[in-house]
Amino acid sequence: MNVMVDTNVVLDDILNRAPNADIARRISRLVTDGIVNGHITANCLTDIFYIVSKYRNDGTARKVIRNLLLAFSVVGVDDGDCRAAIDLPVRGFEDALVVIRAEKADLSYIVTNDKGFQGIADSSVSVISPSDFLLKFVCENC
Repeated sequence: MNVMVDTNVVLDDILNRAPNADIARRISRLVTDGIVNGHITANCLTDIFYIVSKYRNDGTARKVIRNLLLAFSVVGVDDGDCRAAIDLPVRGFEDALVVIRAEKADLSYIVTNDKGFQGIADSSVSVISPSDFLLKFVCENC
């Protein structure tokens, strides 16, 4: 299964943010163990580096990014993606970029804790919460 993991889910795991840390950690484990093919956008990495270095330190941020690069496939964002995203009927520009890249990569889901994240109605990619994803994943693989 191929999924885009939104920045907030990755940060919940890395920063041990309650109440979502345990579920985020389970999703990260599925990716790390190669059970799920996890994808993140390149701008997700820059955001994570900035936030981790701010709340921890530069060395920790570099270690986190190295580990993410080992576990996740990084999906680039280019000029065409930005131009397409700005015109999508999606609340936030970053969310629109995630939708565009998930569609281009032919992914099944966008896993996010952002309750305001909305996909687009005719998209081939479904938006799903981490807890719903885990339930669906377990049910499909029983």
